Parts: sequence; C-alpha cells; structure tokens
Amino acid sequence: MDHPFVPSKKIEQKIVKKVERENFEEFNKKFHSDSLFQVSRVDFPIEGKHIYGFEQYNWTRKNWQFQAVPVAEQVEIGEYQHSLVKTDTLITERFWIPDSGFEVERQFKLIGNKWFLIYYNDINL
Repeated sequence: MDHPFVPSKKIEQKIVKKVERENFEEFNKKFHSDSLFQVSRVDFPIEGKHIYGFEQYNWTRKNWQFQAVPVAEQVEIGEYQHSLVKTDTLITERFWIPDSGFEVERQFKLIGNKWFLIYYNDINL
C-alpha cells in the first residue's frame, strides 16, 4: 500500500511539454489583421525610422501605424520591387521603387518561439 504522503511513481513522472515554435504563416495572418495582437508583437523600441519628406521619427507605441499588408512570397504592385529573405529565425522583406527615394523594409525575428517585428524602416523622400 502506498503511503499517503509519498508520491506514487505515476505522479513523479513529469510531463514535459515541448514548446512548439509559432508557425510564421499563422502569425503573419493574425499580426496583419488584429491591431492589439500586432502591438503586442512589435518589440518596442524597434530599429528603423519613419521618414516622409522632412518628417522623421523613431517608432513608438504612440505613433505606431497599423500594418495591414501581410508578408508575401510574390507581390505584384506596379513599379515596386520586392524581396523576401527567410531563415528559420529571421524574415526580411523589402519593397522599393528604384531611384525614387521610396523604400520599406521590415524584419521579423523568432524570440522565445514567438515571432516579433524587430525592425521597420519606412522611407519616402
């Protein structure tokens, strides 16, 4: 008979739950459709700036502009050039119009098995 104050072998076996890494595509959809989720996954203060003509500032929670366009493999938007570089832990996407002063770059990084936006440069000169 087991003693009531001595854990049985069944209880001693620890349940080890493997923390799954967040799927980027699921994150990508939610990040670009849910504003509260988006702000929670921007790693403020982030690198990068907003530059529009003479207006220039760093991104903060207060001046953040909701990003509604998901990261995509292929983008067909008029004269824009597009590049997407993916690794297991970093995704870098760029849009630009050659010789125009327009460029957007954003980087998402896997931190603690969750994706975060860590860099956003939005330049329009």
